Amino acid sequence: MPAVETRKTIGLKKVWSRIIARLDKLSEKKTVVYSLYFASIIFFLGIILLPSLLGILLKLDTAMSVLSDPELLKRSFSAIFSSVILASIVSVLDVVTGLPLAWVIARKKYRWLSIVDSLVDFPLIVPTVILGYSTLLLWCEETPFSIIGFNGISPGFITVLLLHFAFSYPVVVRILVGKLLDIEATYEVAARTLGACSFTTARTITIPMLKSGIIASLILSFARSLSETGATIMVAGSFENGPVFIKKSIDAGLVPPMVFVSLVLIVFSILILAGLRLFGFKLKIPFRKSYRIEAALSVERVTRLRDASAIIIFLFLVFLPACFMVLSRMHLMLSSSLLGEIFTLQGAWFTYWVSVLNSYVIGFLTTLINIVFTLPMATIIVRRKLGGLVSRTLEALSTTSIIMPSVALGVSLSLFWGTTGVSDFILVLLAHLCITYPYMVSTMVSVLEDIPVELEEAGRTLGGTPFKVFRSIVLPVAKYSFLSGVILTFTRSVNETGATLAVSKTFKTVSVLLVEWVKAPGMKVEAGAGTMVLMLLSIILLVIFRYIYTKGGGGVA
Repeated sequence: MPAVETRKTIGLKKVWSRIIARLDKLSEKKTVVYSLYFASIIFFLGIILLPSLLGILLKLDTAMSVLSDPELLKRSFSAIFSSVILASIVSVLDVVTGLPLAWVIARKKYRWLSIVDSLVDFPLIVPTVILGYSTLLLWCEETPFSIIGFNGISPGFITVLLLHFAFSYPVVVRILVGKLLDIEATYEVAARTLGACSFTTARTITIPMLKSGIIASLILSFARSLSETGATIMVAGSFENGPVFIKKSIDAGLVPPMVFVSLVLIVFSILILAGLRLFGFKLKIPFRKSYRIEAALSVERVTRLRDASAIIIFLFLVFLPACFMVLSRMHLMLSSSLLGEIFTLQGAWFTYWVSVLNSYVIGFLTTLINIVFTLPMATIIVRRKLGGLVSRTLEALSTTSIIMPSVALGVSLSLFWGTTGVSDFILVLLAHLCITYPYMVSTMVSVLEDIPVELEEAGRTLGGTPFKVFRSIVLPVAKYSFLSGVILTFTRSVNETGATLAVSKTFKTVSVLLVEWVKAPGMKVEAGAGTMVLMLLSIILLVIFRYIYTKGGGGVA
């Protein structure tokens, strides 16, 4: 038996070697390489960008009617202004508070940090609508902090801010950890050897090298805040930003204001994000010398306080809201026969497991397709393969689908694909591709920008094919960031609700089912149990992803 297994293993290795050798040869042919580049551009334009916009643009003539209604126009611009202000505050808070935690995870050597690193992904696996409901319970309705005199707050701007911070914070931390691990520590060691304190070294050396990661974090956090709809409505109260306004317009059957606000949000956001990328890289820290206060901030007692504060912020403002709904319903789950019904597929639980399967199939397909098409796109953008103007244009447009409120994106996709006769499964897959595409592109662009092109040129000079250089030089360096992109893409797909509801009425994912259970009378406990099971399944998958990362040697021999 072992001999048979050995022969099978040898046979598989030979097949794999032949595939790699074939890919090596193909990568040397310019026609093949540029065909791959153009395929990625066609995918972006034909599947991601144009369907996201054309469905709404086809209704552009109706949007002009908003201009003739002063009250509606005022309300529209108020919602747009609220969205931009909220997204700006959230993105800045994410980076300011997320960078210290990313630093702890990437630079410190405590054994328990692997647990913190894993917990960062936890809020990503909770459907955002469930996170919205959990946030409402925690801060407004069933707050556990009443014992210290805090009796909750009314839904409004603050609760929306807390919610958006909770679901965008992990994205920022994950990107920054990947960037910090990719940064060569030699310069930091040299600065410390020459007498610079840790704070000065971080400010003058590490943070400038981290600039692309910070910009990518700001972009994704800003865009993510702009687009979230379902969870925002749960905690918004009387507060009205763009997505809330659009959802109310759709519910009232008012297409013109929905189209008008969506388009203005897209235009404003593209200009803001393009400006951030254009001027962000040119921005330099003007103060290169050290200051006495930095030495005081570098002492061990202060750094430990900073590290502890970063972890406390994460636990109380991000992790606790993500799991509070499950914790608050845990005693009801354990005191009933519910857990037995879950795994024996009784009652509604058969539908639940079917929806889980639907979500994971869509999630895996979305992630796989995005990997295939976003890596060439990131290379085009960073290495200017088709010229600077094309690269900058593609980079500016790549975040368009994540800027759009998810419900508006779903409506646009329905209008565009609805007449083609495609199945609901394909519609949901297309919607999830549009929503997750920017995560993978931004992550890979961020890491490729910091890999010197000279490394790749040296590999080519030494006889390596483009594909061999990629798998032996680029991929090992970008491995953690690549894993982060995969995790962000997969979890975002599994948890998407708004666009899924807009494009399909028959194909049901687990996040859509959980939303129905939250809204249904008498199903709150079932919703908590379903969320808990989904969390456990997602944690298992995340452990598998991390196992592949830690065991993977980097390149492919």
